[in-house]
Amino acid sequence: WVEASGRGTLYTFSTVNSNDLPPWNTRVPYIAAIVDLEEGPRMMALVVDAEEADLKIGMDLTVDFRDDEDGEFTLPVFRPAA
Repeated sequence: WVEASGRGTLYTFSTVNSNDLPPWNTRVPYIAAIVDLEEGPRMMALVVDAEEADLKIGMDLTVDFRDDEDGEFTLPVFRPAA
């Protein structure tokens, strides 16, 4: 494991309006994205607290963490950087 800064840039994204698989079927619509981390790796994550119209490829993002409804695991999510 290597500690990361939590900063990245938006590589690409898509708004998901339909998903039949639980638990995602109760979370639509959501924005699925590929994020380039500052350290080099690229990862898939959700973008939160943003409207699709406000997202731009290459924009700065910052990581946050969300627990699932059952409290079984924590997922990284990204939001536009301040």
